Amino acid sequence: MAENLPAGWSINGNGAEKSWFRRFEFPEYARLRRFLDGLAELAEATGVHPDNIGFGKDYANVSLTVPSSEEEQARLGDFVSRLDRLFEEN
Repeated sequence: MAENLPAGWSINGNGAEKSWFRRFEFPEYARLRRFLDGLAELAEATGVHPDNIGFGKDYANVSLTVPSSEEEQARLGDFVSRLDRLFEEN
């Protein structure tokens, strides 16, 4: 899965503790708020929930643990693609 790391994402850790990380930056708080609301809806719809979300007035940091099964990795890849699209739309 690491070889298919989406653009803009980085890997933290190794082995069973590996996670994907991305910092999303926004020109204004209103866009950040829409993104966070969309992220919550996406997590509920897909069942993929970030391990950590940190945010300030113009950014959000998202960390996702990389699962070991290929099926779960595919779900994670789909979630990340949809999250990236959400960011581009905001």
